[in-house]
Amino acid sequence: MLLGYIHFDTKSIVRFIALFLFVATLIGITSNNSHAQATLSLQGILKKSNGAALEDGTYNIIFKIYPANSAPNATPLWTEQNPNVELNGGIYSVILGEIEDLDLPFDQDYELGVQLGSQEMSPRIRLTSAPYALALRGSSNQFPSSGPVLADRITVAEGIIANQGAPLVNDVDGSKGYSFKNDNDSGLFSTGSGEASLYVNGVEKLEVTGSGINLLGNTTVHGSLGTNNINIYNNGGINYSSGQGSFQGWRLAAVDEFNTGNQGWQSYAPLSGYWTAINQGSPNGGINNTNFGIFAGYALAPTSNRQTLKKQFSIAGNFSQVKVKFRYYFLDTWDQGLGDQAYAGFATDSQGSNFRVAWRTRQEFISYPQQMSQFATALSFQGQTNISDHWIDAEMTALVSSNSFWVYIGAALDSNGDVNDENYAIGYVEIWVK
Repeated sequence: MLLGYIHFDTKSIVRFIALFLFVATLIGITSNNSHAQATLSLQGILKKSNGAALEDGTYNIIFKIYPANSAPNATPLWTEQNPNVELNGGIYSVILGEIEDLDLPFDQDYELGVQLGSQEMSPRIRLTSAPYALALRGSSNQFPSSGPVLADRITVAEGIIANQGAPLVNDVDGSKGYSFKNDNDSGLFSTGSGEASLYVNGVEKLEVTGSGINLLGNTTVHGSLGTNNINIYNNGGINYSSGQGSFQGWRLAAVDEFNTGNQGWQSYAPLSGYWTAINQGSPNGGINNTNFGIFAGYALAPTSNRQTLKKQFSIAGNFSQVKVKFRYYFLDTWDQGLGDQAYAGFATDSQGSNFRVAWRTRQEFISYPQQMSQFATALSFQGQTNISDHWIDAEMTALVSSNSFWVYIGAALDSNGDVNDENYAIGYVEIWVK
């Protein structure tokens, strides 16, 4: 209890003793929950100078709050006049803030002035903490308010917890994560156990899990990027400007496995004869897509052995060299003479403009599979089962000045031999550039 004195005029100046008991500081919520209204519960005793209680009745009392240790003539920070304070045995109870909003921040010490009539009680009464409010100094406190808790700055000692979930999914206010004021779909959210994601306008842009970090959408890196391993998916191109250096190694730009069709390859017939160097005819669609089985894999073979397989490749990014890796199959009775040869090369169009042979070999330089009758059944892929087939993995490189080029793969078969029972096929083509 706090003791003070007050002088006021009724019919004459009389000296009174005012005794106050500050019971609690309460937070009340308006009926529509739109904001929290602070109120202060106050109980006091008013006595005359002779110790007798002031007469019962209804009084007009003015309550004022000042900064602590203010001068007697200081301007109050807050004032509320209550014309209906009931006094019973000298005791009264009021709730400050019900008439005038008690909108002080309570970030400093205050003192309370009570005015009855024209005089304010002296000395003023220092406001102190209610007993249970001291629990805010503890470590396990809760704010039961259903509204937001606002702070200009907050320091968290042992972490904070938010609800799990993506922004705005059954959650209109973004309370499942940590978002920004007036932008409740942008911020940090956890959509599952062991996952944290950054969202912008409700769209996930960065995902962090126990297995790594995923960047979603287009990504631009300013400055240097250090990495021990980088994977480029979806045959992505790497683009450079003259001031950004160059990619020094080969990069894999395209793969044709032939397990889902011809993948853009076509078979071109020659103009005349068994073979011409560039096979300038038109595509006729004569291609057999075959699975040669374990180890050998999928392959494309022209319906006629005199046809050449061709495809146009258009690769993104800047490069000056191209490397083609492919599997070449020798099927059935390739002659051992000097005539039968396998070849591959490059051109700038399907009609063989600027055509260059970049790889060729004769079957006799590799082996004599038709003489390996003891392996005929095991080594036969198609055609004559008594003839051994085999493949080699080939590679050719070229200098290019355009992102678009044609790859040719075919066979030059000796017209003096029996060309009707010999054929070729290709499998698993890789395009590398640098």
